[in-house]
Amino acid sequence: GIGQVVSHAMNGIHEFVIRGGQTVTAGQMDAFRRKLPFLKVKAEMMDEPELPHLKPQTNFLARYAEDVLDGAYPCSDLQAIAETVFALSYLLKEVDIIPDSVPHLGLADDSAVLRAVLMGHRDEFRDFAKKCELDFDSVTTEP
Repeated sequence: GIGQVVSHAMNGIHEFVIRGGQTVTAGQMDAFRRKLPFLKVKAEMMDEPELPHLKPQTNFLARYAEDVLDGAYPCSDLQAIAETVFALSYLLKEVDIIPDSVPHLGLADDSAVLRAVLMGHRDEFRDFAKKCELDFDSVTTEP
């Protein structure tokens, strides 16, 4: 049924994110740090009623990336920061699996990629949220 299709798709996205994270180099992380202001602007401009969690998830992961890359937060899960950089870089791409310009669907793949990162490293992100007094559950819960 549809549940199996969704589950299979999410597994595929999770694999995509894991593989993507494994390709991120220290140099790419440095380069990405300079792109964070653009990402924050993109997040502010997001208006996707079908994807209500996209903006808070983007903002949460951008804050995590910024704090880790600036040395303000001691990351205990290197795969989490690598996958975060991969996922946020994916979000910044204009052309990806579903082009961002497609109405109502353009950011669905980006949303799924961000969610896969958040779900894959719950403990790391929970610890970060606690330290920064952010509500991790409100970022990840379905409407």
